[in-house]
Amino acid sequence: MSKITFIELEKTASTNAFLLEMPEKERVGMVVSAREQMAGKGMGTNTWESAPGMNLTFSMGVDMSFMPAADQFLLSQAVPLGLLDMLDTLLSSKAMVKWPNDIIIEDRKLAGILINSTIHGQMMGVSIVGIGLNVNQMQFQDWPTHPVSLKMVLGREVELDLLLHQLAEAVDRRVEMLRTPEGADLIRKAYLERLYRYQEWADYMVHGQKVKRYVTGIDPFGRLETLDESETKYVYDIKEISVYPTRPAGPSAIP
Repeated sequence: MSKITFIELEKTASTNAFLLEMPEKERVGMVVSAREQMAGKGMGTNTWESAPGMNLTFSMGVDMSFMPAADQFLLSQAVPLGLLDMLDTLLSSKAMVKWPNDIIIEDRKLAGILINSTIHGQMMGVSIVGIGLNVNQMQFQDWPTHPVSLKMVLGREVELDLLLHQLAEAVDRRVEMLRTPEGADLIRKAYLERLYRYQEWADYMVHGQKVKRYVTGIDPFGRLETLDESETKYVYDIKEISVYPTRPAGPSAIP
């Protein structure tokens, strides 16, 4: 297990940006958290909504120099599994990974992950893993992602500092598994086992059109592999396909 050093900030624009300002080698094992993140990033142009002091917003530097750049999606599989390992100790209902690496429970978004990776030739360098986990916040404005928090699910507050340490250690354990071929295979298998709507028919949006697809797996580049009703294969990159929007039941429906 890697040595982890924790830095807590009162306020910063982005914990990912804070780590990026450090020399690359100094980022390894650093976990930077912030009570208030003023410009937290999501995927693409998305932002991360978080009330000050209510949730976990942090970034950690992980040494991925042992991994070929072509295999970098393995990191996007290992990190959410680390979150799920920790969440499984708290929740009676099972959280899932919504491709590529959001964490959801009963169709509601509990956590988001953003990974910035450095590439040196054909190998990876140090990656910065940014994580936002809704913990004690009870009201959200961002309806399209249907946010939910641990407090909404559990009916009680969760102590942030202890949760941060447990979560960072759980993610680190999963990332360390990638150092061996056997461990990487276990990560691939575990990811599919917790992948939302894996081997299920469901409605999606593709190029503004509603389509029905059956998810069959993930290719080596992290793209979503699917079939249509005529068994024609379609492979989608990030942002090329999205879950057909529905409004889920409220948090009271979560056991």
